[in-house]
Amino acid sequence: MTRRIGIGLATSLLTWGLVSSAMVQADHLSPKHDPWAQPWELERLALLEVPEGMVPVPGGPFLMGSNPKMDRAAGPQELPQRPVSIDAFEIDRYEVTNVHYLRFVIATGAAWPEFWMQDPFLEKMASHPVIGVSWEEAAAYCRWVGKRLPTEAEWEKAARGEDGRMFPWGNEPAGWMKSNIAHSGSKRGFKYPPLANVNRYDKGVSPYGVYQMAGNVSEWVSDWFNPEYYRTSVPDNPTGPAIGELKVFRGGSWNEDPEVARSAGRNGGMPNRRSYLTGMRCAKSEASHQLSAISYQLTKIP
Repeated sequence: MTRRIGIGLATSLLTWGLVSSAMVQADHLSPKHDPWAQPWELERLALLEVPEGMVPVPGGPFLMGSNPKMDRAAGPQELPQRPVSIDAFEIDRYEVTNVHYLRFVIATGAAWPEFWMQDPFLEKMASHPVIGVSWEEAAAYCRWVGKRLPTEAEWEKAARGEDGRMFPWGNEPAGWMKSNIAHSGSKRGFKYPPLANVNRYDKGVSPYGVYQMAGNVSEWVSDWFNPEYYRTSVPDNPTGPAIGELKVFRGGSWNEDPEVARSAGRNGGMPNRRSYLTGMRCAKSEASHQLSAISYQLTKIP
């Protein structure tokens, strides 16, 4: 069934600059019923305040990959560890939430994730990371907000800083106070996952103050996945193989072992893969941010 968004919600989105004046039509997937019959509920959810913001990550070198002498969990796809230099950029402080993705769904008509089971989700899930989005959908969302998916190298530097630490907080194992991650005997497989709000676990932030880069949900990045890419990658601003079949996701999740959530851990999935373990966060090049600021300033010149 196709419905038009409510006038009140369209007005709100116009205020944010999130949708054109033409009313957007949307055909959404709802496993239970058609929540477009209750547009006021969508408006209420879309207007909820949720954690957001970006943090700068300075340019320069860092240690990327794993040293098996220091990290016994290192896999062959993480070798060799070597210095990599990247340009300065910004990255989302928090994972993209259900509310952020709802605004995108309303404005673009994109299908909503299958895990939105009620109207389209309960208010207590507003600050949970969105899950069940494909790489294509994650990339589309980031473009819609004027950003992009981070490269694998950007993601890893934002997660571990310059010193090659195993986790965002250091080299000590993940604990209950630092990460929403599975521990021995704690794996949980519920209909809706036991996710945490994206601004929890402030004891486990990265050196740049980025939250939950280990656990909660794994996160799509822009690169194609090749398990041997590190052996031949360039030392400056690597962007992954030119082609491939799988896209990289990083960071582990609520239902995976701590070893998977190490900052150097990497895995790949088909671009159309949708998982209850995977979400996203976005990045922005410092140059594009500066150009946007200059453009804004020019519009203010009489």
